[in-house]
Amino acid sequence: MRSRWVIIIGMVAMIYAAFVYYPKWKLPRTEATISWDVSGYYLYLPAFFIYHDLKNLDFKPGLDEQYYPSSSPYQSYTHTSGHQVMKYTCGLAILYAPFFLLAHILALLFGWPADGYSSIYQFFISLGGLVYALIGLVFFRRLLLRYFDDLVTAVVLAILVFATNYFDYASITGAMSHNYLFTLYASILICIDQFYKSGSKKWFFITCFIMGLMVLIRPTEVLSKILLVAWGVSSWSGLKERVQFYFSRIPMVVYGVILWAICPLIQGIYWKYVTGEWLVYSYQEQGFSWLEGHHILQGVLSYRAGWLVYTPIMILSLLGLIYLWIRAAGMRWVLTAFILGSLYLTFAWDEWTYGGSLGQRALIQHYPLYLLAAAPLIRDLLARNLSKYVLYSMIALSSYYNLWLTHQAHKGGIYEAGMMNKAYFWHTLFKSSNDLESKKLLDTNEPVVSWDEAAAKMIKDTVYQTDTACAQASQAITLYDGLVPAGKLKVNTLVQIDLKEWDVWQMAQLILQYSTQDKVEKTVMIRLHRFINNHEEKWIDLVTTSPLQYDHIKISVWNPSSQRICIKALRLYGQK
Repeated sequence: MRSRWVIIIGMVAMIYAAFVYYPKWKLPRTEATISWDVSGYYLYLPAFFIYHDLKNLDFKPGLDEQYYPSSSPYQSYTHTSGHQVMKYTCGLAILYAPFFLLAHILALLFGWPADGYSSIYQFFISLGGLVYALIGLVFFRRLLLRYFDDLVTAVVLAILVFATNYFDYASITGAMSHNYLFTLYASILICIDQFYKSGSKKWFFITCFIMGLMVLIRPTEVLSKILLVAWGVSSWSGLKERVQFYFSRIPMVVYGVILWAICPLIQGIYWKYVTGEWLVYSYQEQGFSWLEGHHILQGVLSYRAGWLVYTPIMILSLLGLIYLWIRAAGMRWVLTAFILGSLYLTFAWDEWTYGGSLGQRALIQHYPLYLLAAAPLIRDLLARNLSKYVLYSMIALSSYYNLWLTHQAHKGGIYEAGMMNKAYFWHTLFKSSNDLESKKLLDTNEPVVSWDEAAAKMIKDTVYQTDTACAQASQAITLYDGLVPAGKLKVNTLVQIDLKEWDVWQMAQLILQYSTQDKVEKTVMIRLHRFINNHEEKWIDLVTTSPLQYDHIKISVWNPSSQRICIKALRLYGQK
C-alpha cells in the first residue's frame, strides 16, 4: 500500500509541476512544450495529418517564424535528393499521435488554430507525457513487487520520482523521449518476466514488438535485446541453455524478428518515400567515438553534466551492482551487462551533454534496470536500524537537491544546462536567488576573486572614438596588448549594443590572454551579451589573477554574433 501512495503523491507532484508550477504548454517560443528536440520528434504529425507535405515541409518556415520552437531549424535538413529529411525517427510521433489527434479534433470543433502548434496541441502533448509517466510507474511498481516487498518497492519508487531527474523529465519536460522510453522499458520487463515464468509465446511477441518501437524512437535502444536473451540467467551454463532454448524454437524467433522489424520498417518507408533510399543517416556530422575519445568519465563525473554530480543518489545503482556480485544474486549477469552497455553507448555519443539537460537525461529510460540493481542493497539497508536511517537521510537530501535543481533549471535560472563548471557549481549550490554577477564564473571557471577598490591602481584609461572599437559579425578587435603588473587585474569595459544576442554560443566574448613569447600561459573570458540588454550602454568588468609566468597580456573582443557590439571605453586596474 505504501508503494501505491508513493505513485499517487508522485503523480500529484508531477501534475502540479507540469500544469501549475511551470506549464510549458502555456509558454511561448523555445520554452513551449513543442520546442527544441520535441518539435523534431513531433514534426511528422502536422506534416502528415495537416499539411500533407512530408517531402518539402514548405509549411515549416512560416510556423518556425510564428512559434519559434528553436534558435535554428535543425529538426530537418536538405538531402541530396533535394527534399527535406527529418532529423529524428518517427517513434515518438506514433506515441504522441492519440493526443495530437484529440487536440486536432478539438481545435477544429472549437475554433482554436488547427495548425499543429497552438495552445491546444501544446496542452495535450504535455498531458500525454503525464499519462505515459503514470503507466510507466504502475508497470515498474508491478515488476518490483514480484521480487521485493512493498516497503522496498515504495523506497525505490520514492528515489526514482523525487530524488532523480526522472521527476523533471516525466513532468515539466515530459514530452522528451526519456519518459516514454522509461515506460516502454518497464513494460518489456513485465513481459519478459512473464514470458519466462509462464512460457506463453504471446509475451515474447509483445516484447519483440515493443522493442522494435523503442528502436524506432531511439536506435541505440537495440541494447534492450540483452534483456530478452539474458533475463534470469545466473551462470555461463545458464546462458548456454538460454541460447539452446531459442535455437530449439526457430519459428517463434522468426515471428519475433518480424514483429520487431515492423516499427523500424516504418522509418525505412518514410526515408524511401522522401529520398529514394531505404536507409539514411539523418544526424549528419554527429556521431560516436567508440574507443578513443569516449566520454564516460565526463558523462558520469564532470561538473558540466555529470550523471552522479547531478543525480548523486544513483550511486546506489553502481554500489548495488557490486553488492549483487558479492551476494551472487541471480540478476547480476543481465543487470551488469545492460548497465555497462548503457553507460558505454550513452557516452560514446560525441555530443555527450545531449544538447544540454538536467544532469544526464539520456540515462533516464534505463532507470528501471539501474534501480533493480540497487533494490537488493536497499532491501538489506532497510533491515538494519542504523543503515536504514542513513539511507532515509540520503534520500531526503537527494530529493531536496533534485527539486532545487529542477527549480533552478526552470524558474530559478541558476542551473545552466550544458555549461556548468566547478567554480559556478560550488558558488551557487543551494542558493535561492539568481545573481547575474555569478554568471561570469560560467565562462571563467575560476573561484570568485576578491577585489579591494581602495588598494587598486589604475593602469590604463582609454576612451575610444565613435566606431573605432566596434566588432562586426565574426570580427575580433584588440583593446590592449602590453605589460601589466603581476597580481590581480580588473578589466572594466563600457559596452554598447543595439540588439542582444540570446544564443550563448554566438555571444561576444571579452578575452584576456597572458603569454610568454609565443606560448599562451592563461586565457580567461566572459560572454558580454549575458550582462547587457537591447539598446543599452553598460560597464562590464572582469577580475582575474595573473599566472606565475608571463611577459605580456592581450585583451580583445571576439564577436561571432550577427549583432554589432562596441567598446566605448577601457579601464585597467591592478592590485597586488
